[in-house]
Amino acid sequence: MNEQETKNALKELLLKPTFMMCEPTFFDPANENPDGAMPNDFSGEDIDFDKAQEQWHGFKDKIQELGGRVILVSPQKGCGGQVYTADPAAFMTDIQFTRAKQPSIKAVKFSALISQFTNAGRNAEVASHSSVIQTFANDLQNTRLKGIPVSTILQNTKWNTEGSGDNVYDTYRGLFWSGYSRDLTDPRNGRGDIRAHKPMGRLMNREVFSMEVARPYFHLDTSQTPLPKGHVLSFKDGITAASYDAMRERMLKSFDLCEKDYLLNVTKEDAEKFICNLTAVTDTDLIVPADASETIMNRLENAGYRVHPMPYDEIRKGGGLFHCTANRINITGPKSGTANDPGYYDRIEMALS
Repeated sequence: MNEQETKNALKELLLKPTFMMCEPTFFDPANENPDGAMPNDFSGEDIDFDKAQEQWHGFKDKIQELGGRVILVSPQKGCGGQVYTADPAAFMTDIQFTRAKQPSIKAVKFSALISQFTNAGRNAEVASHSSVIQTFANDLQNTRLKGIPVSTILQNTKWNTEGSGDNVYDTYRGLFWSGYSRDLTDPRNGRGDIRAHKPMGRLMNREVFSMEVARPYFHLDTSQTPLPKGHVLSFKDGITAASYDAMRERMLKSFDLCEKDYLLNVTKEDAEKFICNLTAVTDTDLIVPADASETIMNRLENAGYRVHPMPYDEIRKGGGLFHCTANRINITGPKSGTANDPGYYDRIEMALS
């Protein structure tokens, strides 16, 4: 490739929304644990597996229709929860710029924190996901430009934490919302160990804001979602009262956001439909469950988003929805958040034009 072709390839790797997904070929939530126990309180029975396949493909097609890219993980027999690709890893791509009047990229660092599952039956998923992550890291290395160092780190966590299910990145604020439980003896209580948060912050070079999850909302992404324009989609009872109050202080008041406009509280009915587990493909386009209430749909639209309702109820019977089944691998954003650095993505575009 010539220099411009390399720039174009690097720009796509850095900016085109890219999601890891795994076809639900062997989807069977009951087999996530070696003893066959149900892994969470939302898990349902009587799954229509043909319909689950159809809904998954519809979701994948919608991501691509909205301008995203999908990288496929190979399904492994015996890995019944592998469709939930958010859980095996969390990611951050840190981009440094020169201080010149016409800024250029100084360095790129891609970091992946590889999970250790509290639900031990799912640890078998890690190898196949890590292989795909390594391929993406190699692609970054292969598109490096002269004079721009590209580093890639795939680090195994020492403490239990489950990828982007436990660690949701907030581009507006430049930090991770990270869930934890005080009781990891039962995966239904929660999956994350708070001791994983400090090392992750060092690896990703980002603030980690810890929140204690409340059963049955075992992963933070099932009840709390930071939206790209600064709004917060929250089911209050999905985290402890102390964590909810701390979240409001850090995410709203410290950014001088009006709570009435930016805190979108959801009902228990919408929470159980996993409205908080939506997928933001772009800063404006949100894929949401088709059976969510008209009230929350309208609130999202009034906040400036385009909602794309899709059926996903068969996948939901395993205890997860859209965010759980599409893990954004090329997450990037300014350390201060787009709230304080709205020109960040434009600088990448300019540097690679």
